[in-house]
Amino acid sequence: MLRYYGLNLSLQLLRRIEALLPMLKKRKRNASTMFSLLLLSYLPAHAQYLPFHEGEYLDTTTTRNPACAKTMTLPYFAMDGKYPRSSATLVREATAFLQRGSRKFNGSGYITFRFVVDCAGYRQPMTQVLQTDASYAAIHFRPELVQELYAFLKTLKDWRMVTYSGHAVSYFTYLTFKLTDGKVVAVIP
Repeated sequence: MLRYYGLNLSLQLLRRIEALLPMLKKRKRNASTMFSLLLLSYLPAHAQYLPFHEGEYLDTTTTRNPACAKTMTLPYFAMDGKYPRSSATLVREATAFLQRGSRKFNGSGYITFRFVVDCAGYRQPMTQVLQTDASYAAIHFRPELVQELYAFLKTLKDWRMVTYSGHAVSYFTYLTFKLTDGKVVAVIP
């Protein structure tokens, strides 16, 4: 273990971060700021929330399954990558998950999580968050509600492994929670 700014870091973690620095420089981000964000991503906490001009993201860690590093990533609708449980079942489970806490939420609209399921059927941590009202205008729900729904999403472990031309592939997918007065009334798709 090595100490860096008071953190105990493994040599493997430092090598991963160093490998990402050239990519960060290409994106014209301040390398030291991004390096700090990468370090913070390894601390235990709620999902990170990072707003960028191109969108909002949760859990932006770069952990990837090495076996899937060179596979294609396709959209879920081209691969039959829909979650295997019915929307009604997911609504019941999400509602029960939200009710386990004593918080009451409000607001109506949609919270959509966009993420990748790798070739082995595991949800990858980098998740884009899209939030709209019932008229599809961009809004922001209470962060606690977004965090709770994201925590529920992380409990879903039955993502499908899919193949294309006989090869396992990764796929982009979405899970949208339709809310009415702070209650989950539908899960799409």
